Amino acid sequence: MLQKQIKELRGSLTARVFMITALILAAACGITYAFIVWTTPITFTSIVKNDLEIRSVRLLNDLEQTVLKDSGPILERFMIETGAEVVVLNAEGREIDLPVSEGISGILRDNPNISVTASIPNSPGDKLDTATTQASSVEVMSPDSDNAISITRDSSSYPFTFRGSANPYTLTVFSGLTVVNRTKQALTQVWPYLALVVLAISLLGAMFYSRHITKPIVRISAISQKMADLNFSWRCQENRTDEIGVLGRNLDELSNRLSSALAELQTANAALHEQLDRKMKLERQRMTFFSAASHELKTPITILKGQISGMLAGVDIYRNRDKYLLRSLAVTNRMEGLVGEMLEISRLENTGFTLKREAVDLSSLILSQAEQAAELAEQKEQTLEVQVAPGLAVQGDTALLGRSVANLITNAIFYSPKGASISVSLSAEDSLPVLIVKNSDASIPENDLPHLFEAFYRVESSRNRGSGGNGLGLHITKIILDRHGAKCRIKNSDNSVEVIVTFNYSSIQSTS
Repeated sequence: MLQKQIKELRGSLTARVFMITALILAAACGITYAFIVWTTPITFTSIVKNDLEIRSVRLLNDLEQTVLKDSGPILERFMIETGAEVVVLNAEGREIDLPVSEGISGILRDNPNISVTASIPNSPGDKLDTATTQASSVEVMSPDSDNAISITRDSSSYPFTFRGSANPYTLTVFSGLTVVNRTKQALTQVWPYLALVVLAISLLGAMFYSRHITKPIVRISAISQKMADLNFSWRCQENRTDEIGVLGRNLDELSNRLSSALAELQTANAALHEQLDRKMKLERQRMTFFSAASHELKTPITILKGQISGMLAGVDIYRNRDKYLLRSLAVTNRMEGLVGEMLEISRLENTGFTLKREAVDLSSLILSQAEQAAELAEQKEQTLEVQVAPGLAVQGDTALLGRSVANLITNAIFYSPKGASISVSLSAEDSLPVLIVKNSDASIPENDLPHLFEAFYRVESSRNRGSGGNGLGLHITKIILDRHGAKCRIKNSDNSVEVIVTFNYSSIQSTS
């Protein structure tokens, strides 16, 4: 479990940025602290030295305008303001007693923990004509220890004479060490606390910095992973103007394009599947059609062959040749009609077939076909009722539309019993011509309704040819109506069968 967490942290951009940022901040703070510790005493000493030098020159000018016995207040004020030690040497190089208070004079000399060793002119030959600066060695003895700390401090010597005196003197000024030493000591003592502050600042700064920097990158990474899974619904929606914002907007654009390309591909794939399904369906229909056609032709050919063979062999029942020649002719005629309808189906289903587009007076066409079918209805003692709205027309092939209407009317008459009522009506519904052919006293099993337009399909399970045609009439009718953009459906209604044909709007043409 621990190894897994370590592996995840190693692979996390946020963790890596956090660690690197924290180390950089800690190193920067540590280097800054070390630099401050190193430069503060140097800088402070330089400032103190320059200020002390300026004040020393002023003190020298004041002493030259003052007699020795009155120099005490001037020297006291100088030592109090600067914290420096002052030593005045006579011409022989001996230190003279200054007229200053005991608490001010001899701070270095009276402190048992501090000893001073300075190189000071001790003879008249060493008299200084100009100010001289040199280093003095100061040993500080700790009260709790016998060890002495040697500290280097600066001293400056200036030759001068008191007012009213011809004797030369040398003013030596020792710089103070108290403030500088305490500053170094304070910086040394606070480093553990400062280390904790540096650690806290580094961790907090690294946390906020890493989250601010990596948050959009992590989000873009998650979105790219979803895009890899073909999920293009997510968007970066970056408003930043830097490279991360540009990356987010480019990722959004890529997502949009991939989404569009995938949608187009899916549409094309669906269309291809639909086309393949349609071709497979047509292929199955062709196979079924040819299988049924072979079966339909096989029976009459067998009958015709048997009759002709019997007549040629002089079989007793076939000696009446005229009788069987008429039967053979009838079988041949039926075969001819079947072959003709098969050829018609092939022609209509051919992709190169061009449908005629002419104005067809649909009202007149239906009246004409109903009149031709009236004789067949009378033979079956049926009633044929026709109600046609005038002036309805469509664009199409007159001959093919006439054949489809004739098939519907004759099919209704043929499959209705004696005394049935056949009604043919044409009306306009929603500005579309609607043809309804209805035959009473008839019903079709619900399971057979979806298959009525299939080739060679008959409702009779025995496929008895004595009850009707060859099963291609409704199939040809469906093909013709489909070519004209019309919709055809068959349904049972109140002990009757209705065929409803609705012509498409694009095929309508007004005859007025």
